[in-house]
Parts: sequence; structure tokens; C-alpha cells
Amino acid sequence: MLTVPQWVYTLRNLPLRAAALLLLGIVRLLPANAAYGFGAGLAAFIWRLNPQWRHTATRNLELVFGERYTPAKRLAIGLDAARHLGWYVIEFVRMGTRPVDEGLAMVVETEGVEYLKKALEQGRGAIGLAMHYGNWDLAGAYITTHIHQLYAVGKPQSDEFFTRLAFPWRAKYGMKNIYSGKRLNSALLRALKENNVLGLLADQNGGTTGTFARFAGIPASTVAGPAVLALKFDCPLLVVHTRRLAPGRHRFIIRPPLDTSGLPADPEAAQVELLERINQAYVDVIAEDPSQWLLGHKRFKTRPQGEAWLY
Repeated sequence: MLTVPQWVYTLRNLPLRAAALLLLGIVRLLPANAAYGFGAGLAAFIWRLNPQWRHTATRNLELVFGERYTPAKRLAIGLDAARHLGWYVIEFVRMGTRPVDEGLAMVVETEGVEYLKKALEQGRGAIGLAMHYGNWDLAGAYITTHIHQLYAVGKPQSDEFFTRLAFPWRAKYGMKNIYSGKRLNSALLRALKENNVLGLLADQNGGTTGTFARFAGIPASTVAGPAVLALKFDCPLLVVHTRRLAPGRHRFIIRPPLDTSGLPADPEAAQVELLERINQAYVDVIAEDPSQWLLGHKRFKTRPQGEAWLY
């Protein structure tokens, strides 16, 4: 496979890099309330200028929830989701540039912490099923500072500038980064064997290497890692996320462990069934407040062979 030189990404992304640096400077200068207002306002402005973003968000709502929402309501939820994304960006920048205690202070309520503590008593580690909802980085930071060591599995960005920006900020909160790949690597396996928490973001499109499993009833390419690991090591799976109560204020939530009983005897069928249970757990969270999910992502982008494009 042809490897694209880093300088190509550097040249292509110069405007994006400049925008990121400008944003960093603005957020550092502004007080918290002004920064949150800026983030929400900028996101809403881009939303109104970007028809593709609006189409993807409203189409996702239609695919996941059918006729539950009218077209006008989908647009309203999509705009709210844009604002939530703007708040997340500001929160993440402030987590990276402000003292750790200030970042952790964004968690003002907790729910279900006991589920993870009890799961770890089994000694087989635990998989935290993270999702692009609320503030996913804050969820990982809270686990590793208040409950147990978390290893965050993340994919390096094509432009190393953004990898160098994000990964050290996560490490600042004690999270240990594991670079994701196509195969199970030794660091990932060791994290579970040493009874740690493995944080996996698995709610997005799994691409051509994913496994097709139903998400809201629709076959969707799904990251197989959580199911593969749970079946191999018999470790519990728990959905973890935050719910934004207001900009800079979150409820940290851990859901009860997923039911992994009664799976098919066939390994491939068991993997698909478990992935569908994971996807349903994600949908249950999204249904409580769809505006806090990353609606601009094409969750159903990769289609089974012969199936029509959904966007």
C-alpha cells in the first residue's frame, strides 16, 4: 500500500492547523462562559453554512429513529448537536490547557460507578464501551483519576500534528494511550490481563475492516474489537459516557454490564450477536438525548456488498 508522506498532510492541512492554533489562542484568552459561547456560536454558524453536515445529521436521525421526529424537529436536534460539538471542543481545549483539577471539576454528578468497581473485582479487566456522546475524553479522565487505570485505544490521525496535540492531553489525566491497529497488540492484551480498564470508542462506522451488525435495525459496519476481546477473555462490557447538563457541567454515567449470556455456539455468530447487543446499548443512550451524539458522522457509510448508499 502506498504511504503518503507526512509533508503532504502538512501542506494540505495548513489552513486547518492554523485554525486549530487560532482556536487554542482564543480559548486560552477567554473566560469560561465566553469561550463556551464562542464555541457554540461558531459551530452553529458552520452548521448553517454547511448543507452536507445538516443532511448527514438529519439523515442519521431518520435512519436511527424512523418517523419519531418530524423533518423540522430533526433540523432542530441537529443544530443542538452542532452546539454540543462546539462545547465539547472548548471543553477539550480547556482540559488540555488548564490545570487537571479544573478539568475534572466538570463532573458534578455521577451514576453507576459501583458497576465498574464490582466488575473489576473479577480480576479479568473490563472494557469501557465509550461513545462520541457528551464529552468522551472527560469520561476517560474521570475513570482513571477516580476509579481505576484506563488504557485508551485511539487511532493516530493522518496528520501527526493533531495526534501530537490530542494524545498528550489525554496522558495528562493519567490515561495511557494505545494506538489502535488491525490486530490485537500486546499492550492491549496486557492491559486486560493486569485487570485494568480498556476504553474503546466503538459507536462509529467500522469501515471495510468492520463486522456488519445491526445498529438500530440497520446492518452497519461495526468495530469488532470489544466483542472479540470480551469473548476471548470473558471480561465485562460496560457503556461509559457523560451527559452534558450545561457547558462545562457533566453527569458521569456507567451503565450496568451487558448481558453476554445465551450467545450462539458458533464463534462468528456469537461475535455478531454480541456486537448487536453493544450497538443496542449505544442506541439506548442516544435515544435519551440524540443531540449529544456526534450526528455529523456517517454511521452507516460502509454498506454490505450490493446495498444502496444511505446518505
